[in-house]
Amino acid sequence: MKRSLLLSSVALFSCMRQENVGADTPATRIDAALVRDYQTAQQQQRQHNRTPLPALPPLADDAVFLRRACIDLAGRLPRPDEVRSFLTSGVPAKRALLTDALLKEPGAAEVRFRMLAETFRVKEDEVVIAWLRQAAADDRPYDQIITYLIGEGHMSRRDEGNAYRTGVETAYAVLGEDLHCAQCHDHPFNDHTQMESHQFAACFTQNDQFDNIRLPSQYKYRDGKSGEQVKPRLLQMTREPAPAMKRDQDPHMQVAHWITHESSRRFGYVAAMRIWSSLFGMPGQHVDRTVGGSDPAPSWEEVHERSDIPATRRCCYASVHPNSLAWIGQNFAQRSAVNAEVVLADEFRRCGYRIGQFQRILARTDAYQRSSIVMNTDWNSSSLVPAPHIRRLPAEVIWDVVSAEKSGQLPQVPPLEHPLRMLGRGSREWSDESITPLSHELARFMMNSPDMQNTVDAEPADMSTEDLFISFLGRYPSGVEKAAAQQHRSESPKTAAQDIAWALLNTREFMFRP
Repeated sequence: MKRSLLLSSVALFSCMRQENVGADTPATRIDAALVRDYQTAQQQQRQHNRTPLPALPPLADDAVFLRRACIDLAGRLPRPDEVRSFLTSGVPAKRALLTDALLKEPGAAEVRFRMLAETFRVKEDEVVIAWLRQAAADDRPYDQIITYLIGEGHMSRRDEGNAYRTGVETAYAVLGEDLHCAQCHDHPFNDHTQMESHQFAACFTQNDQFDNIRLPSQYKYRDGKSGEQVKPRLLQMTREPAPAMKRDQDPHMQVAHWITHESSRRFGYVAAMRIWSSLFGMPGQHVDRTVGGSDPAPSWEEVHERSDIPATRRCCYASVHPNSLAWIGQNFAQRSAVNAEVVLADEFRRCGYRIGQFQRILARTDAYQRSSIVMNTDWNSSSLVPAPHIRRLPAEVIWDVVSAEKSGQLPQVPPLEHPLRMLGRGSREWSDESITPLSHELARFMMNSPDMQNTVDAEPADMSTEDLFISFLGRYPSGVEKAAAQQHRSESPKTAAQDIAWALLNTREFMFRP
């Protein structure tokens, strides 16, 4: 019965696909913008006699696409029966059907939840965690999520009333504005001044606390005096002045309403870029390797020596957000309507700011279906490439493979000594802090940890080489691999399955998403 229903769905979808060949769809509009931008970048590289950009890669094979989609969309490796079925299927629309099915899984909701929890630095608040998990499962619009987390004061409570921190982190995570330097001085290359940083911080106080934000004792500029009270004022994001804050209305809700309605729609642009990077990666993105992994991220107080008054005696560099994101600082307002970043933001808006729906669109692009590309990290002339980048597996995918303790059941921030932290789960001190580092510690964990040993010991002694390859790498073994495995089985028949499993888990192919 299930098989017949599946075949009926496949036939229906095939008809729909044939009817839409050449149609103007969100995926085709994104593809056109990506290719146009990439061709422009290639031409600029040639004109300036720089290292030429590579040609766009061909479409990835089915095994690569299946593994990529399962990891990116559902947060897991493909199952053996799934691999066999997908690789033997001749249905033209099987990739679209696959991504639709993956996005309906509970794991897909967990992937969306983690993205949101990383963005808003969610840690221990069980009420917020439960609400956010349900919002991810329901694929609620992102503007509604902003209204809940910011408008109802959860961000302020998460920062224990530190309005400076809430202002800076909200501007960074939601609007793509970096105010870290502006807390202690006017930066010549930032759009906002120290006064504006304090004024925005005042927006995150209660109405009866508007006068609690004061300029620091070392304030040096003509627009204010040391110790002077600062009135709340929203950031000016476009040429139009931001609306005035009103004393008779809840300040947090006013901020949330402004973020989701301000004319540049910057929140949608930043969110679209974040979702894009979760599926494609970003070229040239600088990541401080001391953040996340085995080293704890610095606390707010360590970066800003006094959290009540954002003054620091350290160099200006120490005040920069520890995880520099590629889309931060891009001037969205000055880009043309045909730029890929603008097209992405427009399509995200058209699908109602629903993350799951936008993931579905991106997964249907030709760009997502291409073979992975390795870009020179020194190349920054364009942010987007119409093909995914090779990236390390997410911490949660590795942990769910090697441990019976599932990552979704762990605290949002496990103790520093927990292996999930070494694998890349961050401390939620900063937005988008989790990274996927490569280190000697990671190599030792994969080779020697008890969790790893328990994983390979669990493999049945009679498990075939083909089953092992399909389970861990999502593909069939080649002739050379089969011959090598067979030779080892003849030499060590009792431990061969476990040995092959250990070897596969320690390959680069397992460690990276294609």
